[in-house]
Amino acid sequence: MPLIADAEFSKLNIPLLRHFPELVQSLGGDVGELLPLVGMAAKDFRDDAAELTYPQAIRLLALAADRLNCPDFGMRLALRQRGGAIFGPLGNTMRNSKTFGDALRFASAHTNAHSRAARVWLRPEPEEGTIFAGHELLLETSRDRIQAIEQILLVGHLEAMEMTGDYARARSIHFRHEPVSRPAEYRRYFGCDVHFGEPADGITFSDRDLATPVLTQNAQVRSDLVAYIERTFPKQRPPVDAEVRGLILRKLTRDDCGSAEIARTLAIHHRTLRRRLKQEGTSFQAVKDDVRRDLALYYLQQTGIDFRGISEKLGFAEQAVFSRSCRRWFGQSPTQLRSLRASVSNISPSLP
Repeated sequence: MPLIADAEFSKLNIPLLRHFPELVQSLGGDVGELLPLVGMAAKDFRDDAAELTYPQAIRLLALAADRLNCPDFGMRLALRQRGGAIFGPLGNTMRNSKTFGDALRFASAHTNAHSRAARVWLRPEPEEGTIFAGHELLLETSRDRIQAIEQILLVGHLEAMEMTGDYARARSIHFRHEPVSRPAEYRRYFGCDVHFGEPADGITFSDRDLATPVLTQNAQVRSDLVAYIERTFPKQRPPVDAEVRGLILRKLTRDDCGSAEIARTLAIHHRTLRRRLKQEGTSFQAVKDDVRRDLALYYLQQTGIDFRGISEKLGFAEQAVFSRSCRRWFGQSPTQLRSLRASVSNISPSLP
């Protein structure tokens, strides 16, 4: 799959790594040793500024967790960031909304103020009286994302509580990856059930949470902030291959993961989808194959899921197809790839 050419796509518009240096130092690390690994000099780094790209920030979080032997690094950082310090104008707009539901809907409609490489989507579940707030990072590679996702979802949970005086909160947490910390640690951080190996990353809130008033609401301040966000961060769709990748990740185990179904979800004709992907130097099958390859490597080398289970998660009809695909992708069988697994497989910096 080709690199996404849109330079603005991976730009990070918030200080996602605020308090990162202090946390690294408290764990005995040196930020100056990590920054060159993502192509940044220490003199150019400010944790209160949005100077990094999303891939750089994600990589730094993964490196810190790995080098400092701290599998819950992202969640530790989220605790230090409590109070909305990382969200900038988007967070301020949310904190001046009338209800938590208004804040959540605004965030999902204006994720460009966070980054074009991120997307928040909402799925109401009326029978359960809940809503699922999914979070996607529309970046090409699957690697390194666990720490960032765990940080972002914990920040979202803590902000819901902060805005509503602890009334609105996560009712359950869902991760695509397998646990990298002890399950009890996740429960301690989130205070609710945490599920792994899920089709999507996200938070389930109750309908009652959505109706909860925001404590600091101010209609005039919100109006000014909305105008600023709409002027500064106009709505732009991400590259088509990134959108397709996000949808494939979400639908891979379902029956509606073909090009026609993905095009329908994007509200375009499947021929239009094919043409736009071709313009970006790729195809639907190439994107889907890339997603499967990344996921296969993660499941084989970072989890203990059996081959049949991996085959199902990748949406293959038969395990034999999975085995042939592994040989095509990597020149090795699933058994050979699994044998390369790190001895400390319980602590992984990779995310499907």
